[in-house]
Amino acid sequence: MKLGIISSMSIEIELILGNCKDVKEVQLKQNIFYQCKFEKYELIVVSSGVGKTNASVYTQILIDHFEPDAVINTGVGGGLLDNLEPFDVVLGTSFSYHDVRLKQLKNTFPFKSQFKANRDLVTVFSEHFPEEKRGEVVSGESFIDDSLEKEKIHKQHKALIVDMETASMAHCCFINDIPFISLTAISDLADDLADKIYYENDKEAADCAGNYLLEILKEEENKLIN
Repeated sequence: MKLGIISSMSIEIELILGNCKDVKEVQLKQNIFYQCKFEKYELIVVSSGVGKTNASVYTQILIDHFEPDAVINTGVGGGLLDNLEPFDVVLGTSFSYHDVRLKQLKNTFPFKSQFKANRDLVTVFSEHFPEEKRGEVVSGESFIDDSLEKEKIHKQHKALIVDMETASMAHCCFINDIPFISLTAISDLADDLADKIYYENDKEAADCAGNYLLEILKEEENKLIN
């Protein structure tokens, strides 16, 4: 099975690449994709760069050039719920934007305000996450470090996580009819202290998400491949 693994930053793929074999670099459109092997999987790993445009562009290139069977996002984000703490890992089962009007999303292509993770992937991955750590991820073009903005986003979307890329990746996969899911580790709580806490936690949180993903792939190898 060929899986595309996409993150926004290079620190979010370092641990994954360090656990892979036969790593080969492929340079495409000013970025490097890594072809490698983990267990019985063929992985295509890339960090897109921060923001929705970078995420969309490199998800599309990943799909067009490598034709993965599924795309998985792994990375870090800000926790929106009181029961989430730094280094918790959350499974994204639906995805939307917090900086685009929902009416606009519904009334223009692709006529959806929310993109769903692939049902089969959710079934397999959900076995590794309690219900309270499965839910919506919302994305926007700004790093959220304001308690009032955090409250506003949560009130509108009832999401677990806020970040800057995942919804764009899900959007792109929806258009291409490619299965998608995400694993996100909490780096900060998207509040007034987020900027400071993020830089203290980013690498450790990224490694938490990467480790979690690899453990699931290893344990569920037969289910995903078959």
